[in-house]
Amino acid sequence: MKKLYVGLTLLLFSAIIYGSDLISAAIYSQVLVKEGIGWNSDYGIFKTALMEIGTIPITIAVISGIVGIVLTYISLKRKPT
Repeated sequence: MKKLYVGLTLLLFSAIIYGSDLISAAIYSQVLVKEGIGWNSDYGIFKTALMEIGTIPITIAVISGIVGIVLTYISLKRKPT
């Protein structure tokens, strides 16, 4: 039962971190459009904003999401005794 709670908590944490990262990239992409700041035309405005924010939050969100899914699956697969 503890694995289920930990797994669901990690999934919630992952969703919050991932959503926060996307929201901050959307806000920062509006700043990149202004004159004088610029953005990389190969990637586009949003991808440039994501790269400027960094990949660490997305990496943390993906890893915690995968661990949360695995823990939830293990907890639900186990037969009750």
